[in-house]
Amino acid sequence: MLRENGMAEEHAENGKAGSGHNWLTMLFCVFAAICIWFYVMRVDSPTSTETYSSVPVKIVNVRNTENGNNLTAISGQNNVIEVTLKGKKSVLNDVSSDTIEAYVNVSDVTVSGKGTYEVVVEAPAGTVIEEYFPSEITVYMDKKNIVTIPVRCKLVDYIVGSEYTLDISNPVLSIETVRVSGPESELEDIDYARMTLSPGTITQSFSGAASFELIDKNGNVMNSKYLSLSDKEGKASYNVYTTKYLPLTMDYKYGWFNENGTVVSVSPSRVKVRGLVEELNQLSGLTVATMDETKVTDSGEYNYNLPLPDGVELAEGQKVESVTATVKFHNTAVGTVNFPRSKIELKNIPGDKQVQILDDSLQVRLRGVGVSTLYLSSNDVTVSVDLTGVGSGEQSVTAEVAVKDGNSATLYAVGEYAVHIKVTDKE
Repeated sequence: MLRENGMAEEHAENGKAGSGHNWLTMLFCVFAAICIWFYVMRVDSPTSTETYSSVPVKIVNVRNTENGNNLTAISGQNNVIEVTLKGKKSVLNDVSSDTIEAYVNVSDVTVSGKGTYEVVVEAPAGTVIEEYFPSEITVYMDKKNIVTIPVRCKLVDYIVGSEYTLDISNPVLSIETVRVSGPESELEDIDYARMTLSPGTITQSFSGAASFELIDKNGNVMNSKYLSLSDKEGKASYNVYTTKYLPLTMDYKYGWFNENGTVVSVSPSRVKVRGLVEELNQLSGLTVATMDETKVTDSGEYNYNLPLPDGVELAEGQKVESVTATVKFHNTAVGTVNFPRSKIELKNIPGDKQVQILDDSLQVRLRGVGVSTLYLSSNDVTVSVDLTGVGSGEQSVTAEVAVKDGNSATLYAVGEYAVHIKVTDKE
């Protein structure tokens, strides 16, 4: 019994060893079969067919016309066809759409126009052509040229309020002309390039960008695929104007009139002007002029030109030749001081000159509030003359007159002054 059990165990172990050996043999056979299949397919493969759907077609042998202008294939260059080849699988695996030669021969074409031509396909080595489609394509031959055309802008779907004016005829264009290339026969029909804007409700100046479209001489849009523009889009800006009443005011060099009760009225008191919306929005009034209080000697009327900012003009129907500022002094008085020659200060006398004052005295006028001018004397005033760069001879030079304690709204010198002098060279 022991011997029989031992033999049974020995057979079981031998069976396990045989089973592992069989699996290794099977794996080796599968690997060998795959290698043989690859060898057959690459080296001695069976005949097969393959279809290539994007084979590019070339246009070849374009010739010159008799007058020397070159013809150009306007269309047809980007055509593709579908080609089916037959050959060994191993060869077809190395073929692509770009390695198949397909072309149209236009060597016989000497005039412009469209024509249908046979496509010639050359099969790669080791293959034959089963079929290809289409076998003909349309080619457009013409003389290619370039023209320059104007750009225009068209506005659609917009509303302008009654208080605004749109300058529709004079937009500012980022591009005023564009170049168009293409067949001469189509270039001749082009009138201009147009962009179209839809600004909606318009209340101020605006701008916008849009693509160009070509317009023919009959006003129709041209949808030719053979025309090419140097610029695809442009920008147009439009001015929008409005009117506004602006009050007129005076400004003052020192501000004294505002402090001493002097009244200045302006006629007209306001004007109606026209200008760009955004510019008029920045204006609340117009300053007619800046008055120098020391130059306004008496009550009365002073006339000034109406100053208008750039781009602003009088509205239609307005006519203002000048603006009158009426000055009325209240609670002020003018006193006169006789200023002696001996007190006039001469400044910056050239070193090689000597100066003699020919006037005996200078009558100086001072305006003051209330009775402040009644007890004035020459001790209350200074008079100086700047002689920088003065030449020889008798002449009048400007004199600066001021209150000794400083001009103010309470008391200041009025008027313009000059001193008569004689300048000689030093001996």
